[in-house]
Amino acid sequence: MGSSILQNLTALASSQFLAIGIRFLYLLGIARMLAPDEVGIYLYGSALCLGAGSISLFGQGEFLIRRLGGHGGISLPVLHHSLTLALSSTFIVTAGLVLFVWASEPDPLVRLVLLCFVAAMLARVIVLWGRLVYIAIKHTTWIPRYEVIFHGTEALIGVGALYAGGGLLAIGLIYLLSWIMEAGFTLRKLAREYPDALGFGYRWGYLTKVTSVSLLFLISGAAMGLFSQIAIILLRHLQPDEAFVGHFGIATRLMFILVIIPASATEAFAPHLSYSFSRGDGGRDVIPIMKIIGLVALVTAIMTAAYAPWFIALVLGPEYAEASGLLRWLCWAVTPYAVVVFLCQGLNAIDRRREVVFITATMTLTHVVLLITFFEYQSPVIATIGSIIVATVGSMVAAMYQVSRQFRSLGNEWWLKFIFVMVATYMVFEISQLPLTITAPVALATGFLLIRLVNLFDHHDINAIRSLLGRKN
Repeated sequence: MGSSILQNLTALASSQFLAIGIRFLYLLGIARMLAPDEVGIYLYGSALCLGAGSISLFGQGEFLIRRLGGHGGISLPVLHHSLTLALSSTFIVTAGLVLFVWASEPDPLVRLVLLCFVAAMLARVIVLWGRLVYIAIKHTTWIPRYEVIFHGTEALIGVGALYAGGGLLAIGLIYLLSWIMEAGFTLRKLAREYPDALGFGYRWGYLTKVTSVSLLFLISGAAMGLFSQIAIILLRHLQPDEAFVGHFGIATRLMFILVIIPASATEAFAPHLSYSFSRGDGGRDVIPIMKIIGLVALVTAIMTAAYAPWFIALVLGPEYAEASGLLRWLCWAVTPYAVVVFLCQGLNAIDRRREVVFITATMTLTHVVLLITFFEYQSPVIATIGSIIVATVGSMVAAMYQVSRQFRSLGNEWWLKFIFVMVATYMVFEISQLPLTITAPVALATGFLLIRLVNLFDHHDINAIRSLLGRKN
């Protein structure tokens, strides 16, 4: 069991690092060769694709993990009806998005660029659906190879096109073709390894059942997917400064790179938790793994807040200084966001979907409402950063409370201790008068001292972690 989880985690983390890392380096290349306002348009198109794509999948990620991960193998009726539902939803969302772009974009060139991103969403959903099948059955080692091949090729061709004099339209077309190629190869792989896996399910009763089961997964998945993209989409319509959209987009891309390992750990752990719960043993591993994920996110956030501004200034120059400042404050949201992602996965696995819907939907709605409200009275920086921090911290507390309710024997001390360590570490980092590069190690040392003082990891936590790693207690 331990080796399976670690293998899944390694494959998923490396895949995510490769995908987002390549895309971020590509974004840096685009930012070096295009103006900030053009970068803002590129990121807006990408946000439309990614945000709407989370709706198009119709919650099939959680559905497949529960149905395939909980039963340990391929089920053709599940796959066929899942694919039918995902593609049907995608066609509807794509049509609506095409109408939205056509009506809201007066510039013909910008409209055409954005339509390339919208069209790419269909291919991207196919790729994600194929990956989710393999994630559910814990066969993920091939994913990093595909990431390097397709997204690396896209980045190389895109940079070459910009050097040759191409612009945003060339970037949009290359983005579309990259996802189409990867979709074709993903389907080919699935068809070769599971010859009857690709097909459509037409049994109305079964399809209705899959739809009803997936509905709550859809709401929670869409809320999480939109949370990371909605600010970019709203900013472009709330204010005229395309350059600020570019600065904020670069900062948020870096922020979500920081949650790669926590998010990958969540996906790797999900099939195990689903399987354990089906045997009546779910939940005993949730708390210690959450603590580890939260602390990894905390360390990553503190180090990034200290050193990333220097990196951005070095690579992009003073023209993108605003992105550095935005990232510094976005790091406050990294740890609570990572914890929310993991705990919601755990609640899903123990069939607490309504609680997950409430937490994720409330987080995204809070972010949207506060962003729009703050925007009327405050600067765009305060509106965006403030709404994200308030939404993630509030949702983290709500998720912790719900987990405590489900596992009453654990009490409330575990999450109060974790919040204390997290807040104290951030505060030491912020109030110190030393340079950030010195303050970061000091803050982390303080945090680790507090972990020992409050006994954050008790005997049960240590035994659970050893068990997950395949070691005897």
